[in-house]
Amino acid sequence: MKDLVCLHAAASGPATWDPLRPGLAELGFRLHTPALPGHRGGERLQSYPLTSFRDEVLRSLDGLARFTLAGHSLGAFVASTVAAEQPDRIERLVLEEMPVPPRDAGDLPPSRRRTALRALAFLRRKQFDPAMTRDVLAGLRAPQPEWWTGLASITAPTLILAGGPRSHLDQSRYALLEQALPEAKTVTIGVGHRIHSRAPDRWLSAVAEWLWYPR
Repeated sequence: MKDLVCLHAAASGPATWDPLRPGLAELGFRLHTPALPGHRGGERLQSYPLTSFRDEVLRSLDGLARFTLAGHSLGAFVASTVAAEQPDRIERLVLEEMPVPPRDAGDLPPSRRRTALRALAFLRRKQFDPAMTRDVLAGLRAPQPEWWTGLASITAPTLILAGGPRSHLDQSRYALLEQALPEAKTVTIGVGHRIHSRAPDRWLSAVAEWLWYPR
């Protein structure tokens, strides 16, 4: 079987991927779901710069030589940084509803609404470090020119999954992301931000086609 690593969103956890295990196993994939820093099961840090998530994920995956990588929301952003840092290890990349940060001070943030994540952070504050939410929101809304430059290093074919107008994220930014990646395609599944939870069959169908298409 091939190895597939799935990274969860902020204020979520590895269990979000469990309903997809049977379908992914049928496709020939062994699922790995590490916990991101600041979440239950993950490392607690003094602060959470965006690069810290990449570094902790790479440490947790030290035993995997080559794998397919998928992520949702914050997990998708982290997946993109992992793929840019160690491109030779990534076979395919799936970015589900990724918040696309500004390129510079004149660019737009990934979303103009921060209330949803803040409310979720309050309700689930015992499940993760509140400082993580604060630092992630600040980091993703700040210009990330080095991240944008690093996208050119990604060699894995990349599938961008967009949630459509029901999502709180700015969907127009996925066109910018697709253009910045060497090999990418955007597919919209219009169920909002949590595609793999709300439409698991459609998520599996889109991902299955992408994972097995010939290069």
